[in-house]
Amino acid sequence: SVKSPKKKQAKVSWKKVEGAEGYVIQYAANSKFKKAKTTTVKGGDTTQRIIKKLKSKGKYYFRVRAYRTIDGKKIYTSYSSKKPVRVK
Repeated sequence: SVKSPKKKQAKVSWKKVEGAEGYVIQYAANSKFKKAKTTTVKGGDTTQRIIKKLKSKGKYYFRVRAYRTIDGKKIYTSYSSKKPVRVK
């Protein structure tokens, strides 16, 4: 889920994935994720992150995927469905 608790911020929450070493959050100002930004969350137990420095009153789309490392190579799940939020 995605909420906007404060101005220029979005709080992204997701369910824990068994065996995950971390998560990748991708967000963009359009639904096709053109010019998307990506942030990596290390630690499989983490289930939320606050994204800052967003444009106030802007609409953003977020999606999350999990990863784990096997033989030194990162293996990713598919992305979650996109979630829109209007930033305060």
